[in-house]
This record gives sequence, structure tokens and C-alpha cells, in this order.
Amino acid sequence: MFSERTYQARIIQEDYRSAATSKYVQPDEPTKVKLLFQAVKKKAASYLVIFLDTSSIHGLNHLVAPGRHPLEVLLWLALVILSVFGSVYLSSTTWERYQSSPTVVSMDRDMFAWNTTFPCVTICPHRRIDEKKLELYVRNSPVPDKTALKKFIMQLSNSTYKNFENLSDYDPIPPTEYLPTLLNLTASFGPTLTIGASGILLKVQPTITEMGLCYAINSKVAEYNSPSYREANRWDLIKHQNETFFVHPLDGEVFAQVINLSTAYDVYIHGPLEVPDISTKFQHSALDFYMKMYVTALTVYTSPEAAKLSVAQRRCRFLNENPLKHNSVYTYTMCRMECRIRLCMKYCGCIPYFYRRIGDENICNVAGMRCLSQYHDELYKLEVDKDKKKINCGCFPICDDVNYVIQSYVLQEWFLGTNLQWGIVTYPRMRYRRDIIFGFTDVLVAVGSMAGLFLGCSVLSFMEIVYFLSLRLFFYTKDALTQKT
Repeated sequence: MFSERTYQARIIQEDYRSAATSKYVQPDEPTKVKLLFQAVKKKAASYLVIFLDTSSIHGLNHLVAPGRHPLEVLLWLALVILSVFGSVYLSSTTWERYQSSPTVVSMDRDMFAWNTTFPCVTICPHRRIDEKKLELYVRNSPVPDKTALKKFIMQLSNSTYKNFENLSDYDPIPPTEYLPTLLNLTASFGPTLTIGASGILLKVQPTITEMGLCYAINSKVAEYNSPSYREANRWDLIKHQNETFFVHPLDGEVFAQVINLSTAYDVYIHGPLEVPDISTKFQHSALDFYMKMYVTALTVYTSPEAAKLSVAQRRCRFLNENPLKHNSVYTYTMCRMECRIRLCMKYCGCIPYFYRRIGDENICNVAGMRCLSQYHDELYKLEVDKDKKKINCGCFPICDDVNYVIQSYVLQEWFLGTNLQWGIVTYPRMRYRRDIIFGFTDVLVAVGSMAGLFLGCSVLSFMEIVYFLSLRLFFYTKDALTQKT
């Protein structure tokens, strides 16, 4: 265990001698308490001396070595304190690095070793209301001013953060009925979808966005904002039977077409695990035009090792790591929407009709949406608030993301209708990988190195501390009590 030293032996012998002489003294009660306190204090000091004298931590034995001048003791005490400070300071710096930036983004360049996600598109048609449905609704409505009602519904169907101020003062519908009314009056959307690959079946998914009702293709998250999902008050994760549509450089050119749209539209191109919002860039096509877009992909994915880190460490989130209140899954854009909702409640005490309402949140009426129009820049850009303070939404990117860059864009008149074609011609020659560069093992090595450099410590040195605070202390106390009796 530990070799007995002369100084330790002398301390122990003095303890035994004092314990033996104390048996024949019969002091009064206050003196007993005082003597007991002194005995415990003396035992504790003796035990501390034993630890310092036998510890493998460098410098501690000089503090209790016999014959040392007080100035020598102070010098060694100062050196030990400085060494402990240096070790703790550098170790804490290492720990902070592990907590804040343990990952690195590297590049993979073997383009034939991976598949590329086929781009998802979200189409937002400009003709949102079916004229026949609207005429029937207005005719059967108890509202006396039919013309004003019809105008209000048309304005409401196209209202976004960009034009809330254009809404008329007339407000004939309760705010809670805004979205159900618009959904019931929505024009049918049934274009033909074709894919330039065999065995692939994609569906057109209605989804409610900040731009109103749109339609997503090849999306895995659009369904969480679909009218049917919201109407059923669902919050569960959806298990997709079909995997994401991937393409490979050996597949050559792969494209998809949406034919016979029969309306002007805006199209947003994004990854299958993302959705567009009001600030997302889009391409516009008028009626009877043929739009052709060809893109290349820029993929960022996270290694399994990095995925085990906390969100703060890897600085990204997966779909199921969801802190959002208004959505069942997490995406970067949905996080920004959540940020807008908080600002809407802060500025005007209500949220626009196209968001999912929870709790006692109020849906904005016309006055509320006009109130929001006063904060257009704050809500649109999410940079600074009305007090010119930076808006911190706390949004991390998704861990497995795909961004697309348009390489070729053609918009031409087409006498056969309004069509959209998009796809991949040039495949990416690299992709980004988020991986661990500084793991927990590196933390242990760095902390151990600091402790060894400043104090000469090892794992056994820390085990000594545990030993002296547990098993050794128990037997020391037991022996002291036995001697006393």
C-alpha cells in the first residue's frame, strides 16, 4: 500500500500516547466536549499529514516534511496552488473546446461512391380560389354585402407578410374560419407528373406554407403541414414506406415534369427534409410558359460518430430533435417560422391564419394583420427587432441537408399549356461530411497531459484521493475509536 515514514510513525505514536493518557482523566462535561473537539481536530490534522506525505502528487510532501522553514512551506504552497490553477485553467479550455467545436466539415470527392437526392419542389399556384365554389359560397352566405365578401376572400387567399397592409377594412368572417374557408374554396390542382426514371412513384402533397396552400413533390416533411394532418390534430412522426428518390451519376440526366398546371405559379426548389418560407428564393412562371430548371446538388451529411454528440456540440439538429411547439418535426425553415410566431405574439398579440394554432393563441383578424404589416422588415428578414436589437432565433441547420444551385434556367412561351421541368444534369463532384475532430478521448488525453505536466499526476494519483476519502478514512477512524475505548 504506502510505506511508513518516520514522520508518520512519530505522529501515530503521539496519537497513541495521548489516547492512553486520556483514559485516566475524568474531566467535567464542558471540558469533555472541548477535549473531544481537540482530539478530532488533532486526528484530522494527522490524517491530512499522512495523505500529503504519501501522495504521489508532486510537491505536497514538501508541505509537511520535518525541518522545513515556514518560508519554504509558503514557497511550495504557492507553487502547488499555481500548478493546480494552470492545470485546471488549461483543462477547462480543452473542455470548452470539446463542448463548442468538436466537429469539422471535410470533403468527399469520390462522386461515384454516393447517391444524390433528387431535388424537391414546392409549387404555389396563383389561382388559389375556385370561382364556382366562391360564387356558391357567397350566394349562400348570410353576409349582406356579397361583393365585399367576395373581394375579401380573394384578398385573404393571397395575403402574406408582403401584403398584409392591402387587406380591406371589411372583416365578415371570424379569424378562426379563415383557413377552413380558404381550403374549402381552393381550386383543384391536378396536373400530370412524370419522372424520367423507371420504378419511381412520387406524389403531389398539399402543404400549408407562409405563402398559402402549396403543393410539394418528393418532400418528406411537407405532409406535417398538410390540411389532413392538421385537421386530424396529429403530432406523430410519419413513417414513409417509400425512401427518398436518389440518383447516381451513372443514371445520366434525370428529370421530372409537371404538365398542364393551368395557372401561373411560383416554384421553390429545396431538399426533401426542408420546406420553403416567405424569404426563400423562388422562380416565377406566367400562364402558358414552359419553365426548365436543371440544378446541381451540394450535400452536407453527418457521420454516425458525430451524430452521437449533443446538439450544441455538432451545431445541427436531426428531424426528430424537435424543440418547436408548432411543428411535429424540426427543420431550419420551420424554426424560423416559429421565431416569426413568437415575434407576432410579441408585437400584435396574434398569429396569421396559416400557422398552426396551439393553446390560447389568437388568430389575427384584419386589424391584427395590418398591425403585423408595420413590422414587415423584422418579420421578413429576422435580423433586428423594432428596438434595433439582433433577433436570435436559435435555429441550427439540419444535420443531413441538400442545397441546390440552378445551373440552367429557361422560361419560354408554350402554346401547349403551362409546364414545369426540373432535374439534374451535372452531378456534384464533392460533398461535405460533418465528423468528429476532437472527441472525448482527446479530452482525457489533454486533461491527463495537463495534470501530468503541472502536478505529475496520473490516474492512480486521483485514485489515491478517492482511496483516502473512503476506505483508508474508514479504517483510520475505526482504529482511532478502538484505541480510545
